[in-house]
Amino acid sequence: MHIIFYISRFGIGGIQTFVIQLAKELIQLPNVKVSIFCHHPEQVDTSSNEPIPAEIEILTLSKNAKTIVLINKLRNWIKKIIPSFDLKEWLTTRYFLKLLKNKQVDVIHNNIQLGDENVYLAQQRLNIPYITTLHGAYKHILRQEVSETEKKILKNTLEKLLSTASTIVYLSPANILPFKEIFPNRSFVDESLFLKIYNGLAEQQVVTGSDPLNNKITFGMVARGHQDKGWIELLEVTDELLKAGYEQIELRLFADGDYVDKLMQQKDWHPNIKYMGATHSPITEILNFDVGLLPSYHEEMPFTIIEYLACGKPSIATNVGAIEEMLCTDSKEVAGILIPLNTEKKVSKAHLKAAMLAFVKDSNLVLKYGKQAQKAFEKFNIKNTTKQYYNVYQKALKK
Repeated sequence: MHIIFYISRFGIGGIQTFVIQLAKELIQLPNVKVSIFCHHPEQVDTSSNEPIPAEIEILTLSKNAKTIVLINKLRNWIKKIIPSFDLKEWLTTRYFLKLLKNKQVDVIHNNIQLGDENVYLAQQRLNIPYITTLHGAYKHILRQEVSETEKKILKNTLEKLLSTASTIVYLSPANILPFKEIFPNRSFVDESLFLKIYNGLAEQQVVTGSDPLNNKITFGMVARGHQDKGWIELLEVTDELLKAGYEQIELRLFADGDYVDKLMQQKDWHPNIKYMGATHSPITEILNFDVGLLPSYHEEMPFTIIEYLACGKPSIATNVGAIEEMLCTDSKEVAGILIPLNTEKKVSKAHLKAAMLAFVKDSNLVLKYGKQAQKAFEKFNIKNTTKQYYNVYQKALKK
């Protein structure tokens, strides 16, 4: 069985980590070959990702930087004459269909909205079955400013997806909401076409970061450098606690982008707040935390929480999206402390401070919630995820 994954780019991100880890598990199975197709050739650099075995072939329109520059120049020039025509997308589609023939691909696993049209064409023209995993795709349709024209275009896309995909995998019920918006009279969660499978991650050898017995505690956060992750509230709360005398606290922050860079330069934060910039190895850093943080304003099923659980770390996170479901064990214990949003739909600073203080004042909480984190992680173990996806691929081939 030759499986090809369709992604938008490589680099730091939950989709990239999930696809690479799933691919690495799949090639351990007999008679399974895996390739990964990157939609954007400019973003095919895998240096920031975990090592990818040589037997997993990376495919894209071109890996030659000069060729891509030329294509983009031609693309921009043609768009001035024919605004509706996108040369690079046109070339990408044709190249993708050509390599499917040449590589004798059996199943396509699409992971991005960008790939919907191309995998649909592959099914129609080449009779190659495909599955799609909804990593929050189409959620923009829920915004009030989306026009009826956009909804009409999206409805056409979703109708193709519903009529031709072998299986549509979703992570949480929130992934189904765009379908309900477009087709309000259908219950997609109950349809056999839809299947819930959690994103997976390899289990880690759990270690303790700081030593709670020495009254030291390390909080940490690994997330994208976006405002809606609650960075400013976290900085202000931690700074207040440290300046109030809780100097046993250390905060380690890992983020990409200019937003957090600027926040760190805005004032003289306490020296126990350590901003490390971006990291290409989040697991390595998380293993040195005592407690993982994610005070986001909104989420669906954040991969950061899975990474915290894989490392056996309790979390302090806002109760948004599927985070509560993620942190719960089979016995409904929560691997950490959930905090609410305030009336402005941002993280409650008072609740964030109280949650951090709970860990500071009771060192046993790190161990207690850490054990629950290990139990909660079982549903995200990549080995369980791989078994479920392999069955989905087999089902697609039989169709």
